[in-house]
Amino acid sequence: MARVEMSEFGVEQEQMMQVLIRHCQTMKRQETRLRLATAALLATFLATLLWLQFQQQTTKDAFSGAHSKALNTEGPPVRHTVHLEGLISAGNQFVDCSEEQPIKWDIMNDDNDAQNFKLENQTVLHVFTKGLYLINLRIYYRVAYNQCDPNSELLTLKVNVSQKHSDYEKEREVISAQESMICRNYWLQSITLNRVIMLQSETSLRVTINKKSCKFVSRARNSHLAVTSIGFF
Repeated sequence: MARVEMSEFGVEQEQMMQVLIRHCQTMKRQETRLRLATAALLATFLATLLWLQFQQQTTKDAFSGAHSKALNTEGPPVRHTVHLEGLISAGNQFVDCSEEQPIKWDIMNDDNDAQNFKLENQTVLHVFTKGLYLINLRIYYRVAYNQCDPNSELLTLKVNVSQKHSDYEKEREVISAQESMICRNYWLQSITLNRVIMLQSETSLRVTINKKSCKFVSRARNSHLAVTSIGFF
């Protein structure tokens, strides 16, 4: 009887050992699968991080490029300017002028852009490029000793800037002014005109002053005309 019990006990132990071995094998396979799943999850997570970082860097580079391009586009445009001063003769006398004969000028800036401006016959300024331009004109007046008519108390000063273009039937006024000046010895006065205007390509500009005021233009201070581009189209 005892041998039979021992035999059954041994069989049970063997069965229990096999169950334990199978359990260990199952646990080992599950652990391996868990490790593989964890490794796959980590790899997916790292790949996602790298992709997000790449996308962020790409977006940043694109934004930086667009911002740099915008800065270059919105930066201050190149200014083209011509600076003219009233022509004074060798005898220190202002050149005669009339309403029909425009005032004469000399180009003063050495870096004058010949592709955009040209002074012809010292009276007509040609503007070759279409765009917005700032016109700045100042005429200085001075009454010399005994230069006034004793019967005259006021002088009339007239200044006109006009433009001429092939599309216009006649010369057009750009800007003008008319003021009174006291006719008194050594009296000083000036007229300043400023305007931003769109000029067509191949436009001509000239300045005229009335004949009666011509002799009063100051010789001590040169009158000047400046034309500056603001933007081309």
